[in-house]
Amino acid sequence: MTELFLTEKALLSILKNDLVVSAKDAAQILGKRSNVYRLEESGLIAKVEPSGLGFFSLPDTDEDNAHYAILAKYYQKCVVSGKTALLLYGLGEDYIDTIDVDIPNTTNLETSIFNIHRVAPKMFISIIKKSFEENGVSREINIYTPERTLHEAYKYYGKGTDAFIRAIKRFRTLYLDQNRPGEQYDQILKINKKVGMIIVELLRMGDVSE
Repeated sequence: MTELFLTEKALLSILKNDLVVSAKDAAQILGKRSNVYRLEESGLIAKVEPSGLGFFSLPDTDEDNAHYAILAKYYQKCVVSGKTALLLYGLGEDYIDTIDVDIPNTTNLETSIFNIHRVAPKMFISIIKKSFEENGVSREINIYTPERTLHEAYKYYGKGTDAFIRAIKRFRTLYLDQNRPGEQYDQILKINKKVGMIIVELLRMGDVSE
């Protein structure tokens, strides 16, 4: 076996495990970028679309899953937020073209692959790692808790809108411990008391409807 064959095998193994690899990392593994592009031309690997992002995957890797894998592997300081988080949790219905992520507004980050929102550090809280296999997200990503994501519903939909009320109702069904809701109410209030009081008041109502 040639050395190049062994490094190609190593790269394909990484892609099978991690789903994605950056062009820079791939070039380091294979020795030079021309070897990476040769593998692409042979059909063994493929560029993650849209073209120009600088990442590769196996040809049969789903594009959305590849984007989330890039997030999990290369952008670990970002947290999935906004309408993307609402959709993944089943609290929203918006079509998502680009993944929404939050970073503290003290952080410098520029990339076209994600829709970046800069937030105050005090709101960069209540973060967990979670995969969403049912939505094609096979790798664990940083995402706000469902309780914190209700604040995203208020932020992006607004009080009294159908979408906001729908998010409240779905949270009640999917995530609220109906027998012991107090701890979750406290979590919601600690994130932002003013908004939290609006959310908790609605959650306490038994007749919230879409």
